[in-house]
Amino acid sequence: METLVRLFQISIYLFSLSINLFAQNTAPEVTNVTFTQRTDGSFMVDVYFDLNDADGDEMTVTMQVSDDAGSTFNFIAEQISGDIGENIPSGTGKHIVWDFGDEHPQTYSDQIQIKIIAVDNFEGPKTETVTDIDGNVYKTVKIGDQWWMAENLKVTHYRNGDAIPNVTDNTEWTNLTTGANCAYNNDNGNIETYGLLYNWYAVDDSRNIAPEGWHIPTDEEWKKLEIHLGMSKSEANEIDWRGASVGGKLKETGTSHWFSPNTGATNESEFTALPGAYRPFFHIGKIGYWWSSIASDSSNAWYRSLLYFRSDIRRNWLHKYFGFSIRCVKD
Repeated sequence: METLVRLFQISIYLFSLSINLFAQNTAPEVTNVTFTQRTDGSFMVDVYFDLNDADGDEMTVTMQVSDDAGSTFNFIAEQISGDIGENIPSGTGKHIVWDFGDEHPQTYSDQIQIKIIAVDNFEGPKTETVTDIDGNVYKTVKIGDQWWMAENLKVTHYRNGDAIPNVTDNTEWTNLTTGANCAYNNDNGNIETYGLLYNWYAVDDSRNIAPEGWHIPTDEEWKKLEIHLGMSKSEANEIDWRGASVGGKLKETGTSHWFSPNTGATNESEFTALPGAYRPFFHIGKIGYWWSSIASDSSNAWYRSLLYFRSDIRRNWLHKYFGFSIRCVKD
């Protein structure tokens, strides 16, 4: 009996999907698809295509087949190899081989249609909560493989229950070498939105200001966040303003809290950075400062700051007596 193996006509469908909700993530593209069926008696089908993801994410590529002109895509296509499956990078001339002749040796059809699907592997932000020793509940967000608080810290006790002194007098604050907190302008009405301001001595206290299982980010952990959001490794090591759009990806959008124009703010990371300013009390609504846990020398420590008319992020150091906001990162 003669084996009937022939695809009289193949229609190629181009599909690209994005399975995440990250605001600025771009769906992958499948283009320039061509195919041939081999005439060497194997009846294998070679499918060629170009694959691109503008964000540089690797993709998962699958192939679905219809034998009823596209009404359903349930036709078995398991003997496939090549650029298919997980972790497929962008590139031209991608190649899938389908061993049609071996898988369907008795099939003759002019109704075969193929659907190529590319799904990017980008992980958008995931959210949870964490509770501090005072019972304050904070939103958190996963950015890359780091979990960050999505709100500024407002805790008034160290992890062991000892109080963090609230210091209102400016002279006393400046002369401190131990931990302290305050509300911006000593106005407790600012705490709910902007959190508290802390000197660096509170950051460095061995009693731990962060909730259980969390800590104040190191300078390197800040860099890791910045690199995930698009900053180059070399730029991350620079001092002062860098990362053209990274600050905007961290800032809360709109002008409910930030002054206009709040340049470049997309908050696509869901970090939701707010302009809590600093002590001495200047510029609430215009700028936000956040400590790192790393001292730059005996008097100063590394920080990050964001500004209402800039879309980049500043890395620098200032004296440890300044009062800055705090974000924590998960252990």
